[in-house]
Amino acid sequence: MNLSDISHICFPCWHNKIVMGTMRNLSYRFDLSRLAAFIAVCEESSITQAAQRLGVAQPALSATIRRLESDTGATLFNRLPRGMEITEAGKLLLERSYEIFSLVEDAEQRLLSVKDEPHGEIAIGLPPSAATVLTYPLLTLLKRKYPRVAVRLVEALSGYLFDWLQGRELDIAVTFNSSSTESIVSWPMLREEIMLIGLCDSIEGLPSPYPLDRLDQLPLIVTSSRHGLRQNMENQLALAKRKLNIKYEIDAGHQLVKMVSSGEGFGIFARSAFHAEIAAGKVSCSPLRPAYTRDVCICHRRSASADRTVQLVAEEINALAKSLALDGTWPAEIIDTS
Repeated sequence: MNLSDISHICFPCWHNKIVMGTMRNLSYRFDLSRLAAFIAVCEESSITQAAQRLGVAQPALSATIRRLESDTGATLFNRLPRGMEITEAGKLLLERSYEIFSLVEDAEQRLLSVKDEPHGEIAIGLPPSAATVLTYPLLTLLKRKYPRVAVRLVEALSGYLFDWLQGRELDIAVTFNSSSTESIVSWPMLREEIMLIGLCDSIEGLPSPYPLDRLDQLPLIVTSSRHGLRQNMENQLALAKRKLNIKYEIDAGHQLVKMVSSGEGFGIFARSAFHAEIAAGKVSCSPLRPAYTRDVCICHRRSASADRTVQLVAEEINALAKSLALDGTWPAEIIDTS
């Protein structure tokens, strides 16, 4: 190993020692309390008035200024019979002192903003129909507004999401027709109309609105019986002593959409679930008679009410959903809960 190799290895150690020593010396000579006292004397042009302003004894303030002059090796004031006159060295130090306090104040504000900025992980559950219109704008919005929040998005049918919320697997969930419970807070955001959806040619040949009590005449692709929409449809037909004509039972939102869009059967969904397919002219929809609606709700656990991040994200989802309804992206009616 030659001399250049040794100097290359050792230099960082020497450098660190020099830097740390310099910082210790500077922190002693330019203590913030000394600089604050110096600024007060400069602004008041009087030791007496500066001492009164700072609430300290005049001899103590005079001693502080003398120590500052001794440590800096510069005369900062000319002592006059009626006050203190700042020197050129004093003017230079005053200018730099203002800059130092400005930097300290800026650092304090930045630290406070970081402390108060929402952070942590949050798990959000969306049903497939809501995820179709909400996922992209929601994720980009949260990334922009709350970059320190790590978002985990879960897509599943509403019934599952509510259970997972209760089981603490989710922090927030968008569900349908949910009511508040002892452990869950739920409030409605939007009201969607449920439609009969199928291939355009198939829908055109049917009466519109389509009678609910004639759903047994159509091959349907539905969710399992644990979900509210399926239960309500079955209850409606039971009044007419009929049953749903179920061709496929699927608890997977994208597969339900795919099967209906391929012409395998009809679906009973909100238009938002088929947002892209309707826009592309793949499927069409018809209202039901009597009309059937559901409330789109946002839910979180009551224990999370004090969690600022959960509250802010829930408010963002609520505002975004209503904004999408206003511009027609989400075909739904806004529910005013004010």
